[in-house]
Amino acid sequence: MENNDKVKAFYGEYKEDEREGRETLEFVRSKIIISRCLAKPGMEIADVGGATGAYSFWLAGMGHRVHLLDLAANHIELAKQKGLEKGVALASYECADARELPYDDNSMDIVLLMGALYHLHSSRARNKCLSEAYRVLKPGGLILCTVMSRYGLLIATQKYRLFDSYSRKYVEDSLNTGIHDKANFYAHTPDEIVLEMSSAQFKSIRLVAVEGIGNALTDNKIPEDEREAARLLWSIELTESAPELLGVSRNIIAVGEK
Repeated sequence: MENNDKVKAFYGEYKEDEREGRETLEFVRSKIIISRCLAKPGMEIADVGGATGAYSFWLAGMGHRVHLLDLAANHIELAKQKGLEKGVALASYECADARELPYDDNSMDIVLLMGALYHLHSSRARNKCLSEAYRVLKPGGLILCTVMSRYGLLIATQKYRLFDSYSRKYVEDSLNTGIHDKANFYAHTPDEIVLEMSSAQFKSIRLVAVEGIGNALTDNKIPEDEREAARLLWSIELTESAPELLGVSRNIIAVGEK
């Protein structure tokens, strides 16, 4: 399957379990956006590509039945250990590919794809991933998928002064193709993810910026000062669906209905 060996190798070295503590703005904002879709208690939720369960345990703690799936076996093992430490039980743990989900048709209220799509470089692979999510969702169920913004690398090179790490040609090629080879990522334009979700039969698609203008203004962390944090979250929410600003966000969450 496309990129699987590279993805496993990447997450064999990269400490995904530590990212929630480093990139607090992404996780706080993502939880806010997910919370808006929690329409009832005890929902069946598939956290596909959910790594070590940052969202899974949060949702399970609210009483939802969460099924965690990830391609990397070390992530699933860490998640099981985390569950024991937290005393929170997930409905299931699966080491599997997001394009071949081990769930029944029409079985999930929500499918989260909070990272799977940006590891799939071909539109065919992404369509398979989205189609599988559509299959396992109940009628009226929701998909929430995070995609990386096509313009994120350009913003990062300026914000963090990464001029020695990425040549102009590399950044220009990434803008043209969406492929970020050094990190094995694929980045979408806002229009592209809408088209892909529509092709997978999702309807009522809406886009929400995760970090939004905060990506250009901050280091993607929630400020320690409560008033400053509240002002930042307010400004992001105020502009989170402005079409002109979506691409400024590091990540975008696309929400669609079956």
